[in-house]
Amino acid sequence: MLRVIPSRSAKGAKEYYTQSLKREDYYSERQEISGNWQGIGAEKLGLSGPVTQAAFEALCENQKPGTGGRLTQRTRGNRVVGYDFNFHCPKSVSVVYEFTQDARILEAFKEAVNQTMREIESEIKTRVRTKGANENRVTGNMAWAEFVHFTARPVNGLPDPHLHAHCFAFNSTWDGAEEKWKAGQFRDLKADAPYFEATFHARFARQLAQVGYRIERTAKGWELAGVPQRVLEEFSRRTVQIEEKAKELGITSAKGKDGLAALTRERKQKDFSKAQLRELWDKRITAEERLAVQNAVRGPVPDASRISEMKAMDYAVSHCYERASIVTDKELLRQALRYGVGDADLEQVKRQLLRDEFIQEDLDGHRWFTTNDVLAEEKRLIDFVHRGRGKFGPLRVGAYEFQNQTLSQEQRNAVLHVLHSRDGVTAIRGGAGTGKTTMMKEAVAAIEAGGRKVFAFAPSAEASRGVLRSEAGFTNAETVEALLQSPKLQEQVRGQVVWVDEAGLLGARSLARVAALAEKEKCRLVLSGDTAQHRAVERGDALRLLEKHAGLQAAELKEIWRQKADSHKAIVADLRAGDLEHAFQRLDKLGMLRELPAEIRHEALAADYVAAVGDGKSALVISPTHAEGERVTAQIREELKASHQLGAEERQFVRLRNLQLTEAERTDARNYQAGVIVQFHQNVPGFRRGERVTVTGKDEQGRILAKRQNDKTVILPLDKAARFQVYESRQIALAPGDSVRVTQNGFTRDKQRLNNGDLKQVKGFTQDGDIKLGNGWVVPKDYGNLTHGYCVTSYTSQSKSVDRVFVAESSESFRAADREQFYVSASRFKEALTIYTDDKQQLLEAVLKSSARPSAMDLAVKQLAVSW
Repeated sequence: MLRVIPSRSAKGAKEYYTQSLKREDYYSERQEISGNWQGIGAEKLGLSGPVTQAAFEALCENQKPGTGGRLTQRTRGNRVVGYDFNFHCPKSVSVVYEFTQDARILEAFKEAVNQTMREIESEIKTRVRTKGANENRVTGNMAWAEFVHFTARPVNGLPDPHLHAHCFAFNSTWDGAEEKWKAGQFRDLKADAPYFEATFHARFARQLAQVGYRIERTAKGWELAGVPQRVLEEFSRRTVQIEEKAKELGITSAKGKDGLAALTRERKQKDFSKAQLRELWDKRITAEERLAVQNAVRGPVPDASRISEMKAMDYAVSHCYERASIVTDKELLRQALRYGVGDADLEQVKRQLLRDEFIQEDLDGHRWFTTNDVLAEEKRLIDFVHRGRGKFGPLRVGAYEFQNQTLSQEQRNAVLHVLHSRDGVTAIRGGAGTGKTTMMKEAVAAIEAGGRKVFAFAPSAEASRGVLRSEAGFTNAETVEALLQSPKLQEQVRGQVVWVDEAGLLGARSLARVAALAEKEKCRLVLSGDTAQHRAVERGDALRLLEKHAGLQAAELKEIWRQKADSHKAIVADLRAGDLEHAFQRLDKLGMLRELPAEIRHEALAADYVAAVGDGKSALVISPTHAEGERVTAQIREELKASHQLGAEERQFVRLRNLQLTEAERTDARNYQAGVIVQFHQNVPGFRRGERVTVTGKDEQGRILAKRQNDKTVILPLDKAARFQVYESRQIALAPGDSVRVTQNGFTRDKQRLNNGDLKQVKGFTQDGDIKLGNGWVVPKDYGNLTHGYCVTSYTSQSKSVDRVFVAESSESFRAADREQFYVSASRFKEALTIYTDDKQQLLEAVLKSSARPSAMDLAVKQLAVSW
C-alpha cells in the first residue's frame, strides 16, 4: 500500500519527526533507527547520509539547512510543508521477515521503495508564471527523508510486525530554468498514487519471487504463499482496530481512516527489545504455524502458470475499456501490474504500450490511450448516423393536429421535429423536468396514427418498465438489453420505430448494437435524453458522441415544468447550465442547503423525511454513495419505529450486493473468496439461468469451487464470466411497513414479475418465512435482491419525480460527487428540496467537476489535427 499524506504546518511536521519518524517507538534501549536523506534535491542542498533533527526542522521552516537562508520565495502560514509517502508491506512479508530475519526481504523492500520514489521524483513539477505563462514544468528533483520502521502502533500495549517506510518529501524543488528553489506541484503525484503503489508492489514482489518466495495474488494485492490465514489475522490487530472504529463512526474514505489512525493511537506504555518482541510474538502462534512461516521460502521454482507481460496487458485492456473509451497510460500500467504482480517485469510491461492496437495522444496534461477496436466502434455509430441522413420519408405525412392542447410551443416543435424527420436517427435533448415524457406520448400517438408502431425502450428496468410503463402508458416498454437479447422483439420492431428514452445513459457499445439491429431490421431510431445528466456505466457517452462528431441535430426542451415556483426553476436551470456557484447561492438563500454536524445531520434528515411521508407527500432520499445512504436508512427506520410506523416483528434476510466486477475481473480467480455468491443470468453448460452457487474455495489447480443448493460441489466456469455476476452476501432487517426496492429482475412465489428498481412495501411474513408485500405478492425468503427503499443513489433516481427530495451529501460522499450527480439529485423534486451536508464550501468544490468523458474520437481528432 502507498499513502500520500500532506503535512500542513511546520509545527506539525516537526512533531511528526520527533514523535513518529525519528526513531522506532517500540524498541527499547533508546536505539534510534536513523533516517537517510534521498533525492536529487537533497544532493543540491548538500544533504546526504543520516537525517539530523536540525536539517529536518530547517526545511520545515522553509530554510536552507546550515545557512538559515530562505529556501523558496514564500513562507505562508498555510503552506504545505511536505508530503509523507508511506509504503506498506503485505502482512505476510512483515511476519516472515520478523520470524526469519531474511535480510533479502529488507533489501528488496528498501530497493523497491527507493526505485519508486526516484520515479516519483522524476515527475515532480513546479508552477511557471513568468512572462505571462500559466503552466507547470517538470523539474525532476525532490528532497526527502526516508525512515524504515518494523512495527505497527501498539494495541493493548503490544505492537505487531509491520514493515513499512516513511518518505517525507519537502515541498520544494529546484527550477533550473529560473535558477531558484520553488514550491513543488504534488497534486498529480498524489492523484497518481495508485499507479506508483502498483509499481512499488511489482518491483518488490518480483524481487522476492526471484529469491525463492512464491507470490499469491489476492483480491486486494498479494501475499507470500504458505503463510496461514490465521497468522495474518493474528498480527493485523491495528488494522482491525481502525476498521472497527471506522465502521462505528461511518467512515469509509482512506483519508478519514488516516485520521482515525491518530485518533486511536495508544500512548507508548512499555519499551521492548527486539528479542522481547519476538518472544512475545512467538507465543501467539502454534508450532505448525511457525514452521509454515519459516518455510515460506523454498528456492526458485519454475511456474508454468506464470503471467506474461503480454497477458497482463491483455487483462488491463479488457478491464479498462469495458467502462471507458480512453484511459491514461498510468491506469493501463496499474491494472497490468496488479494482475501480473510477482511475475510481470515492470519495464517489459511498459513496452507493451507500444502495441499497434493503441492510439495515444496528450490531452489535458496526461497521456491517453484508446484502441483501434474502441475507435472503430465509435466510427460505426457515426457512419450509421451519416448513412441515414435524409434517406427516409417523414414519419407523419401532412399537417398534424395536436391532441394535447396543453403542450408548449417548445414541446410542439419537438414533436414536429420527430414527425418531419427524414433521418434514420432523430434526437430530442431535454433537461430534467422539461416535459420529455409528455412530448413523447404525443409524438408516439401521431406516429402510430400514421400507420407505424413505436416500440419504447430505456437503458434501465426502472426507466423502461417503471416510468415508461406506469407513468407514460407505454405498456410494452422494455429495456434496451431485452431488445438486443430477444429474437421475438427484434422481429416485432422490423420496419417500425424504436424509441430509446434516457439515451444519455446508453454506452457506445450498446448503442452500436442497437444501430446495427435498426439497420438490419430497417427501423427508424429516435433517441431522447440529456447529456447533462448521468452517463453510461459502460464505455462511451453515446449521445454526446453523436451530437459532437456525427452532427446529430436534436430538438431541445428547456422550459422546466416539474418545478412550479420560479425560484425553484431558476435553481434547476443554473444546475443544468453548469453555473453551480449561482445555484448554491439560490439554494442557500432559500434554506435548502443545511450544514449540520455529523451527530445530528442524519437525524434531522430522517425526521424531515418521516414528517413529509406523514403529510401524505411522495418523498425520496438521495445520496451519492451506498455507505452514507445506508446510515441515513438506519436513522429513518429508527424514526419510523419510534412513531410506530414499522411493526415490532423484525426479521433478518439475505441481501445480495453486486460487487460490480468487470468481465475481466470475473475471469480472475483471485477475486473469489469463500462465501461470495455467483448468480447466472444466462444458461451455461451445466448451469441454468437464475441458478445461484456459493464459492467455497479453490482446488489444487487453483480452480474455483462452488456449492450448489443441493450441496454438490462444482467448478465455476470462469471462461463464461459474461454470463454471471458476483455478489457479496449481507443481512437486511425487515419489518412490516418497511419500504423495499428490488435490485434485480426476478419473480415472486406466484410468478409475478419483480422489476429492478420497483418500490414495494412489506406487509408481513408467511408461516414459511417468506416476505408478504402490500399488494399481496409473496417474495421468497431467499430471493436476496431486495434492499431498503428509503434512500437511492442519484443514478437510480434519474427519471424519478416526487414531491419532496432530501439529499444526503456529506464529506464522506464527496469522492462520488460531481456536476451531473448533483444536477440529477437536486432536480427530482416538485415542491421542496433539502440538501444536508457538513461543509457547504467543500460540497460546492466537489460538484464543480464534471464526469463527462472524452471519446476515442476526441483523441483521434486531436491526433489528426496535430498531424495536419
